[in-house]
Amino acid sequence: MTASNQSQNKNMEFFLNGFPGLQETQYWFLIPFSIMFLVASLGNILVMSVVAREQHLHEPMYYFISILSTVDLVIDIILLPQALVVLWFGSYSMHFDACFVQMFCIYFTGAMESTVLVLMAYDRYIAVCKPLRYSSIVTNEFVFKGIVLVAVRSLCIVLPIPVLARMLPYCSKTIVYNVYCEYLAVINAACAHTVTTDSYFFILLVLVGLPDATLIGLSYYMIVRAALKIKSREAQQKLLSTCSSHAFVIASFYFLGMLSIILLLVEDKMPAYIRALVSFLCISLPPTLNPLIYGIKTKEIWKAIAITFNKYFK
Repeated sequence: MTASNQSQNKNMEFFLNGFPGLQETQYWFLIPFSIMFLVASLGNILVMSVVAREQHLHEPMYYFISILSTVDLVIDIILLPQALVVLWFGSYSMHFDACFVQMFCIYFTGAMESTVLVLMAYDRYIAVCKPLRYSSIVTNEFVFKGIVLVAVRSLCIVLPIPVLARMLPYCSKTIVYNVYCEYLAVINAACAHTVTTDSYFFILLVLVGLPDATLIGLSYYMIVRAALKIKSREAQQKLLSTCSSHAFVIASFYFLGMLSIILLLVEDKMPAYIRALVSFLCISLPPTLNPLIYGIKTKEIWKAIAITFNKYFK
């Protein structure tokens, strides 16, 4: 890119226009998205505070849940308030560099969430399939090293995304058809493309998303196999119920991501707002569901929450 183009880009702004084709009616999404914001914010804060405060929850399983809630809360704060502004006012002006910072933060936390889900699936696999060795394998040191790995891995795979997108030349008035700085929506608004920018996101999904989903699926497959061998009917049903709820949240996370890519490949055959909406839900729905499934539905956390509320409302 030339020096003049770089100077021009620094003074540019992106205009987030929401869902293409729904600008006149998209304000109706304000109600469900506001509910999602409240549930995600309050739910994740509640889970984090309870795990931090209750001494008996200071165990690897609950550490992972708390870390997942932290990641989800960051996504929620970065994404949903801005989305509500776009839906209410119809558009939102964002500084050139601020857009790429948001892009990095959203995909960085999304990559962290994917890797944390892998660690959580492995944690449950060891707990169910190798219970006698659990305390020696899943230690506090394991959790610490796992989180360091999560952060380093996420940084390495996500950092090229905003860098590649920023290298492209953009027109004087750049309209992004989404409620946040989604990578594909931003580069589609550029004046020119490169093979690298067009293909990197797909390569990332193949090298990161597919292996993560495969490892999680394999872990839960082994858990279900072990559950079916349990003689106690009550314990079997309890374990399968927990696994099914976890599997639903995980499947929604990866399914929506994959669906967003598929819709991009066939975007000429359907309204553009469908892909934009799916890409938004792929990022915003897990932070809403995770505190309900992993946090509040977990027996020990729910007990701690109930005790906390009883103390304050007696």
